[in-house]
Amino acid sequence: MLRRSATLLASLLLLAAGCSSSSDSGEITFEHVFDMPTETSVWTATGEAIDNEFLCPEATGVIQGFEDEDGAVRMPEEIGALYEAGEPFTNVSVESMTCDDGSGAFTLRIINEIDPAIADGVPVVASTWTITGGSGYDTTEGSGDNELPQEDGGKSTENGTGIITKQ
Repeated sequence: MLRRSATLLASLLLLAAGCSSSSDSGEITFEHVFDMPTETSVWTATGEAIDNEFLCPEATGVIQGFEDEDGAVRMPEEIGALYEAGEPFTNVSVESMTCDDGSGAFTLRIINEIDPAIADGVPVVASTWTITGGSGYDTTEGSGDNELPQEDGGKSTENGTGIITKQ
């Protein structure tokens, strides 16, 4: 009886191990510099997630468009109308990032809470980010916070921190 129980327990443990999904995560810190006139960006990252190759350390990006907080496409003229209305709103920029080392690509979403009533400086009052995987990084995702963007000479720089997870 003891032998049957041990065999049954071992079988259940093997089955459970085969069914469980494993994931690893690591911290990430990055700088994202968006060139407004060309709608391109440069992304440089460090941290445990980079050391463990969950994501590449450097990438260049191209803006794919904008969304509202629910993921609906938002046209640039809609953003202008929201600024003119003067009420706070959420705007999401969606960028297709290609790794400089050729290891793959991913999608970066910068989620900004905007208050058009701020007359001086950048009207962003809060900023977060998400990453979803693409080619080479299809099981990678992440999220975190950004420092408020700094604008200078047509470029917007955001520094982000967070966690990258690889399933």
